[in-house]
Amino acid sequence: MLLSAVLISTSAACASSSDSDGGESTSVCAYRAEYQNRTYSGAEVKGYTLGKKLGAATLPPCDDSPSDDSDGQTKPTSTTAYAIEGVDPRIAIALEQASDDVVFVAVDSDTKLPEIKKMIQGS
Repeated sequence: MLLSAVLISTSAACASSSDSDGGESTSVCAYRAEYQNRTYSGAEVKGYTLGKKLGAATLPPCDDSPSDDSDGQTKPTSTTAYAIEGVDPRIAIALEQASDDVVFVAVDSDTKLPEIKKMIQGS
């Protein structure tokens, strides 16, 4: 069963970039999640199979326009984490609110995305 949901804009770690037209600085929030005291970063991987429901995960707050009180996610959001068949959840998970081609890789894992793709594809 593949995860089918809407990709939502999320979370922590805002990074600044310059607008090439007017030189104004804009911020973009990284797509991150927290599950069992680990931080995961979103990455595109196609063709994986969802495993069992793991429990609650958190999408950290992101307000990429601090001067605008109505813009951005300013409070953490709860979602459900799922295992990915063939991958240890300490390395990567899937989220209920993410599209079916996004997995979340533990940022402190020594496993790199090509290795995760290999695990998922069973090669």
